[in-house]
Amino acid sequence: MALDNLKETIETLRERIQTHRTYLEGNETRTRQVLIDSMLHKLGWDVGDPNSVELEYRIGRDWADYVLMGRGRPIAVIEAKALGKPLDDKETMQALNYANTAGIPYMTLTNGDHWRMLEVFKQAPIKDRILMNFQLTQDEPYACALQALGLWRPNLESGQPKEAATPVMIEKPAHAESEPTTSKSSRGEKVSKPSNNGDWEPLTSLKVERGQKPPASIKFPNSSPKPIKYWITLLETIAKHLIETDKLSARDCPVPIASKGKSKQYLIHTEPIHASGKEFVEKRKIGSELWLYSFLGSVSVHKNACWLLEKLGIDPSTVLVGTNRS
Repeated sequence: MALDNLKETIETLRERIQTHRTYLEGNETRTRQVLIDSMLHKLGWDVGDPNSVELEYRIGRDWADYVLMGRGRPIAVIEAKALGKPLDDKETMQALNYANTAGIPYMTLTNGDHWRMLEVFKQAPIKDRILMNFQLTQDEPYACALQALGLWRPNLESGQPKEAATPVMIEKPAHAESEPTTSKSSRGEKVSKPSNNGDWEPLTSLKVERGQKPPASIKFPNSSPKPIKYWITLLETIAKHLIETDKLSARDCPVPIASKGKSKQYLIHTEPIHASGKEFVEKRKIGSELWLYSFLGSVSVHKNACWLLEKLGIDPSTVLVGTNRS
Protein backbone atom coordinates (compact mmCIF):
# COMPACT_ATOMS: atom_id res chain seq x y z
CA MET A 1 0.00 0.00 0.00
CA ALA A 2 1.21 3.52 -0.81
CA LEU A 3 1.44 5.23 2.57
CA ASP A 4 0.86 8.63 0.98
CA ASN A 5 -2.51 7.46 -0.37
CA LEU A 6 -3.58 6.28 3.06
CA LYS A 7 -2.40 9.58 4.55
CA GLU A 8 -4.54 11.47 2.01
CA THR A 9 -7.59 9.42 2.99
CA ILE A 10 -6.94 10.18 6.66
CA GLU A 11 -6.66 13.90 5.91
CA THR A 12 -9.97 13.71 4.02
CA LEU A 13 -11.66 11.98 6.96
CA ARG A 14 -10.27 14.59 9.35
CA GLU A 15 -11.85 17.31 7.21
CA ARG A 16 -15.17 15.45 7.15
CA ILE A 17 -15.19 15.21 10.94
CA GLN A 18 -14.45 18.92 11.31
CA THR A 19 -16.95 19.98 8.64
CA HIS A 20 -19.80 17.58 9.43
CA ARG A 21 -19.37 16.95 13.16
CA THR A 22 -22.91 18.16 13.98
CA TYR A 23 -24.35 15.86 11.30
CA LEU A 24 -22.34 12.83 12.42
CA GLU A 25 -22.17 13.04 16.21
CA GLY A 26 -24.56 10.70 17.99
CA ASN A 27 -25.56 8.89 14.79
CA GLU A 28 -23.91 5.51 14.27
CA THR A 29 -25.33 4.89 10.77
CA ARG A 30 -23.98 8.18 9.42
CA THR A 31 -20.64 7.63 11.16
CA ARG A 32 -20.31 4.23 9.51
CA GLN A 33 -21.22 5.45 6.04
CA VAL A 34 -19.17 8.66 6.05
CA LEU A 35 -16.10 7.65 8.07
CA ILE A 36 -15.70 3.97 8.94
CA ASP A 37 -16.59 2.44 5.57
CA SER A 38 -14.19 4.81 3.79
CA MET A 39 -11.31 3.84 6.05
CA LEU A 40 -12.02 0.11 5.69
CA HIS A 41 -12.16 0.42 1.90
CA LYS A 42 -8.78 2.16 1.78
CA LEU A 43 -7.32 -0.62 3.97
CA GLY A 44 -8.47 -3.27 1.48
CA TRP A 45 -11.85 -4.28 2.93
CA ASP A 46 -14.76 -4.09 0.47
CA VAL A 47 -17.78 -3.44 2.68
CA GLY A 48 -20.07 -4.28 -0.25
CA ASP A 49 -18.60 -7.79 -0.69
CA PRO A 50 -19.71 -10.42 1.89
CA ASN A 51 -16.58 -12.45 1.02
CA SER A 52 -14.58 -9.53 2.40
CA VAL A 53 -16.85 -8.07 5.08
CA GLU A 54 -20.00 -9.47 6.67
CA LEU A 55 -22.31 -6.84 8.12
CA GLU A 56 -24.53 -7.43 11.19
CA TYR A 57 -22.82 -10.74 11.93
CA ARG A 58 -24.79 -12.95 14.31
CA ILE A 59 -22.94 -13.86 17.53
CA GLY A 60 -25.18 -15.68 19.98
CA ARG A 61 -28.08 -13.35 20.69
CA ASP A 62 -26.14 -10.28 19.58
CA TRP A 63 -25.00 -8.81 16.28
CA ALA A 64 -21.50 -7.52 15.51
CA ASP A 65 -21.45 -4.47 13.22
CA TYR A 66 -18.70 -5.83 10.95
CA VAL A 67 -16.74 -9.05 10.72
CA LEU A 68 -13.70 -9.04 8.43
CA MET A 69 -13.27 -12.27 6.46
CA GLY A 70 -9.92 -13.79 5.53
CA ARG A 71 -9.53 -16.99 3.53
CA GLY A 72 -13.17 -17.86 4.09
CA ARG A 73 -13.22 -17.43 7.85
CA PRO A 74 -13.85 -14.52 10.24
CA ILE A 75 -10.63 -12.94 11.48
CA ALA A 76 -11.67 -9.67 13.10
CA VAL A 77 -14.73 -8.11 14.70
CA ILE A 78 -15.33 -4.38 14.31
CA GLU A 79 -17.72 -2.71 16.72
CA ALA A 80 -18.83 0.72 15.51
CA LYS A 81 -19.98 3.61 17.66
CA ALA A 82 -21.27 7.04 16.76
CA LEU A 83 -18.79 9.86 16.38
CA GLY A 84 -18.28 11.51 19.76
CA LYS A 85 -19.01 8.40 21.82
CA PRO A 86 -15.95 7.58 23.97
CA LEU A 87 -14.31 4.16 23.63
CA ASP A 88 -14.52 3.40 27.33
CA ASP A 89 -13.99 0.16 29.23
CA LYS A 90 -17.62 -0.90 28.84
CA GLU A 91 -17.53 -0.56 25.06
CA THR A 92 -14.17 -2.34 24.87
CA MET A 93 -15.39 -5.31 26.91
CA GLN A 94 -18.55 -5.58 24.81
CA ALA A 95 -16.53 -5.88 21.60
CA LEU A 96 -14.04 -8.26 23.20
CA ASN A 97 -16.88 -10.50 24.39
CA TYR A 98 -18.32 -10.62 20.85
CA ALA A 99 -14.97 -11.72 19.42
CA ASN A 100 -14.25 -14.15 22.24
CA THR A 101 -17.67 -15.82 21.94
CA ALA A 102 -17.24 -16.27 18.18
CA GLY A 103 -13.62 -17.44 18.45
CA ILE A 104 -12.38 -14.49 16.39
CA PRO A 105 -8.76 -13.51 17.18
CA TYR A 106 -8.85 -9.73 16.64
CA MET A 107 -11.22 -6.95 17.64
CA THR A 108 -11.45 -3.31 16.57
CA LEU A 109 -13.51 -0.61 18.26
CA THR A 110 -14.05 2.74 16.56
CA ASN A 111 -16.22 5.84 16.58
CA GLY A 112 -14.88 6.90 13.19
CA ASP A 113 -12.32 9.20 14.77
CA HIS A 114 -10.67 7.06 17.45
CA TRP A 115 -9.57 3.57 16.28
CA ARG A 116 -8.33 0.81 18.58
CA MET A 117 -7.49 -2.84 17.78
CA LEU A 118 -6.82 -5.55 20.35
CA GLU A 119 -5.61 -9.13 20.35
CA VAL A 120 -8.53 -11.12 21.77
CA PHE A 121 -6.97 -14.27 23.22
CA LYS A 122 -3.67 -12.91 24.53
CA GLN A 123 -3.35 -13.62 28.25
CA ALA A 124 -2.51 -10.10 29.37
CA PRO A 125 -4.15 -6.91 30.69
CA ILE A 126 -6.17 -4.94 28.13
CA LYS A 127 -3.47 -2.28 27.74
CA ASP A 128 -0.96 -4.96 26.71
CA ARG A 129 -3.24 -6.42 24.03
CA ILE A 130 -3.46 -3.21 22.00
CA LEU A 131 -2.09 -3.56 18.45
CA MET A 132 -3.39 -0.27 17.07
CA ASN A 133 -4.54 2.93 18.76
CA PHE A 134 -4.89 6.34 17.09
CA GLN A 135 -7.24 9.31 16.77
CA LEU A 136 -7.61 11.07 13.42
CA THR A 137 -8.31 14.53 14.83
CA GLN A 138 -5.58 14.41 17.47
CA ASP A 139 -2.62 12.55 15.95
CA GLU A 140 -0.37 13.54 13.05
CA PRO A 141 -1.68 12.03 9.74
CA TYR A 142 1.45 9.96 9.01
CA ALA A 143 1.35 8.57 12.56
CA CYS A 144 -2.30 7.60 11.99
CA ALA A 145 -1.43 6.00 8.65
CA LEU A 146 1.28 3.82 10.14
CA GLN A 147 -0.97 2.81 13.02
CA ALA A 148 -3.84 2.03 10.61
CA LEU A 149 -1.64 -0.50 8.81
CA GLY A 150 -2.42 -2.82 11.72
CA LEU A 151 -5.84 -3.25 10.09
CA TRP A 152 -4.50 -3.46 6.51
CA ARG A 153 -5.96 -6.56 4.87
CA PRO A 154 -2.70 -8.35 3.90
CA ASN A 155 -1.34 -7.69 7.37
CA LEU A 156 -4.42 -9.02 9.16
CA GLU A 157 -4.84 -12.00 6.81
CA SER A 158 -1.27 -13.08 7.57
CA GLY A 159 -2.53 -14.38 10.92
CA GLN A 160 0.25 -12.55 12.74
CA PRO A 161 -0.35 -8.83 12.20
CA LYS A 162 2.63 -6.77 13.21
CA GLU A 163 2.16 -4.06 15.78
CA ALA A 164 2.01 -0.71 14.08
CA ALA A 165 4.61 1.93 14.89
CA THR A 166 4.37 5.70 14.82
CA PRO A 167 7.00 7.61 12.85
CA VAL A 168 9.68 9.86 14.25
CA MET A 169 9.17 13.07 12.31
CA ILE A 170 12.50 14.68 13.23
CA GLU A 171 15.26 14.94 10.70
CA LYS A 172 18.58 14.20 12.38
CA PRO A 173 21.87 15.62 11.15
CA ALA A 174 24.20 12.98 9.71
CA HIS A 175 26.73 13.45 12.53
CA ALA A 176 24.08 13.07 15.24
CA GLU A 177 22.92 9.53 14.51
CA SER A 178 22.69 7.45 17.63
CA GLU A 179 20.85 4.38 18.81
CA PRO A 180 17.91 4.95 21.17
CA THR A 181 18.31 3.50 24.63
CA THR A 182 15.70 1.73 26.70
CA SER A 183 14.68 2.10 30.27
CA LYS A 184 11.97 0.75 32.53
CA SER A 185 9.03 2.79 33.70
CA SER A 186 7.83 2.72 37.29
CA ARG A 187 5.43 -0.04 36.21
CA GLY A 188 8.26 -2.20 34.90
CA GLU A 189 7.44 -1.64 31.21
CA LYS A 190 10.29 -1.28 28.72
CA VAL A 191 10.29 2.19 27.23
CA SER A 192 12.33 3.41 24.28
CA LYS A 193 14.16 6.61 25.03
CA PRO A 194 14.12 8.94 22.03
CA SER A 195 17.48 10.15 20.81
CA ASN A 196 18.42 13.53 22.22
CA ASN A 197 19.72 15.46 19.23
CA GLY A 198 20.03 19.13 18.41
CA ASP A 199 17.70 21.37 20.40
CA TRP A 200 15.85 18.54 22.18
CA GLU A 201 16.33 17.79 25.85
CA PRO A 202 14.59 15.58 28.44
CA LEU A 203 11.65 17.19 30.20
CA THR A 204 13.34 16.53 33.53
CA SER A 205 16.45 18.51 32.47
CA LEU A 206 14.48 21.63 31.59
CA LYS A 207 15.38 24.52 33.91
CA VAL A 208 12.26 26.61 34.47
CA GLU A 209 12.07 30.11 35.93
CA ARG A 210 9.19 32.56 36.26
CA GLY A 211 8.74 34.60 33.09
CA GLN A 212 10.56 32.03 30.95
CA LYS A 213 9.03 31.13 27.60
CA PRO A 214 7.68 27.58 27.23
CA PRO A 215 9.32 24.94 25.00
CA ALA A 216 8.38 25.02 21.34
CA SER A 217 7.32 21.38 21.17
CA ILE A 218 7.10 18.09 23.02
CA LYS A 219 7.81 14.55 21.88
CA PHE A 220 6.76 11.32 23.58
CA PRO A 221 8.60 8.00 23.07
CA ASN A 222 7.88 6.52 19.61
CA SER A 223 5.65 9.40 18.49
CA SER A 224 5.86 12.57 16.44
CA PRO A 225 6.40 16.04 17.96
CA LYS A 226 3.48 18.21 19.07
CA PRO A 227 3.68 22.03 19.19
CA ILE A 228 3.50 23.93 22.48
CA LYS A 229 2.11 27.49 22.56
CA TYR A 230 1.75 28.22 26.28
CA TRP A 231 3.08 26.62 29.45
CA ILE A 232 -0.32 25.13 30.27
CA THR A 233 -0.37 23.61 26.77
CA LEU A 234 2.57 21.46 27.85
CA LEU A 235 0.60 19.94 30.74
CA GLU A 236 -2.58 19.66 28.66
CA THR A 237 -0.73 17.82 25.88
CA ILE A 238 0.77 15.38 28.38
CA ALA A 239 -2.64 14.72 29.97
CA LYS A 240 -4.24 14.11 26.56
CA HIS A 241 -1.43 11.75 25.61
CA LEU A 242 -2.00 9.76 28.80
CA ILE A 243 -5.72 9.55 28.01
CA GLU A 244 -5.11 8.46 24.41
CA THR A 245 -2.67 5.75 25.52
CA ASP A 246 -5.14 4.48 28.15
CA LYS A 247 -2.96 5.42 31.11
CA LEU A 248 -5.34 8.07 32.43
CA SER A 249 -9.11 7.79 32.82
CA ALA A 250 -11.92 8.61 35.24
CA ARG A 251 -10.92 5.69 37.45
CA ASP A 252 -7.64 7.47 38.28
CA CYS A 253 -9.45 10.57 39.52
CA PRO A 254 -9.23 12.73 41.43
CA VAL A 255 -5.55 13.39 40.69
CA PRO A 256 -4.20 15.88 43.26
CA ILE A 257 -1.79 18.67 42.47
CA ALA A 258 1.84 17.75 43.15
CA SER A 259 2.57 18.77 46.72
CA LYS A 260 4.90 17.85 49.56
CA GLY A 261 1.91 17.44 51.87
CA LYS A 262 -1.64 16.28 51.28
CA SER A 263 -3.15 18.66 48.76
CA LYS A 264 -6.81 19.66 48.79
CA GLN A 265 -6.51 20.92 45.24
CA TYR A 266 -7.04 18.64 42.27
CA LEU A 267 -5.01 18.71 39.08
CA ILE A 268 -7.40 16.45 37.14
CA HIS A 269 -10.91 15.37 38.02
CA THR A 270 -14.18 14.23 36.43
CA GLU A 271 -15.70 17.57 37.42
CA PRO A 272 -13.92 20.93 37.80
CA ILE A 273 -14.25 21.03 41.59
CA HIS A 274 -11.58 20.75 44.28
CA ALA A 275 -11.87 18.70 47.49
CA SER A 276 -12.99 21.89 49.28
CA GLY A 277 -15.99 22.15 46.96
CA LYS A 278 -14.59 25.23 45.23
CA GLU A 279 -14.73 25.29 41.44
CA PHE A 280 -11.49 25.38 39.42
CA VAL A 281 -10.51 29.03 38.90
CA GLU A 282 -9.39 28.15 35.38
CA LYS A 283 -10.06 24.84 33.66
CA ARG A 284 -9.68 22.95 30.40
CA LYS A 285 -11.69 19.95 29.19
CA ILE A 286 -9.41 17.03 28.30
CA GLY A 287 -10.83 13.97 26.60
CA SER A 288 -14.56 13.39 26.93
CA GLU A 289 -14.93 13.23 30.70
CA LEU A 290 -11.98 14.86 32.48
CA TRP A 291 -11.08 18.41 33.53
CA LEU A 292 -7.62 19.91 33.98
CA TYR A 293 -6.95 22.64 36.53
CA SER A 294 -5.13 25.26 34.47
CA PHE A 295 -4.48 28.10 36.94
CA LEU A 296 -0.77 27.26 37.11
CA GLY A 297 2.45 29.15 36.45
CA SER A 298 5.45 27.90 34.48
CA VAL A 299 7.31 26.36 37.46
CA SER A 300 4.18 24.63 38.71
CA VAL A 301 3.30 23.35 35.22
CA HIS A 302 6.73 21.74 34.84
CA LYS A 303 6.62 20.22 38.31
CA ASN A 304 3.14 18.77 37.80
CA ALA A 305 3.96 17.52 34.29
CA CYS A 306 6.90 15.45 35.55
CA TRP A 307 4.93 14.26 38.58
CA LEU A 308 1.89 13.21 36.51
CA LEU A 309 3.97 11.20 34.04
CA GLU A 310 5.81 9.38 36.80
CA LYS A 311 2.61 8.73 38.75
CA LEU A 312 1.05 7.04 35.71
CA GLY A 313 4.03 4.89 34.82
CA ILE A 314 6.03 6.93 32.30
CA ASP A 315 9.62 7.94 33.01
CA PRO A 316 9.50 11.74 32.46
CA SER A 317 13.12 11.68 31.24
CA THR A 318 11.92 9.76 28.14
CA VAL A 319 9.80 12.74 27.11
CA LEU A 320 11.69 15.37 25.10
CA VAL A 321 10.98 19.08 24.74
CA GLY A 322 12.18 21.17 21.82
CA THR A 323 13.60 24.58 22.68
CA ASN A 324 14.20 25.93 19.18
CA ARG A 325 11.38 28.19 17.93
CA SER A 326 13.10 29.25 14.68
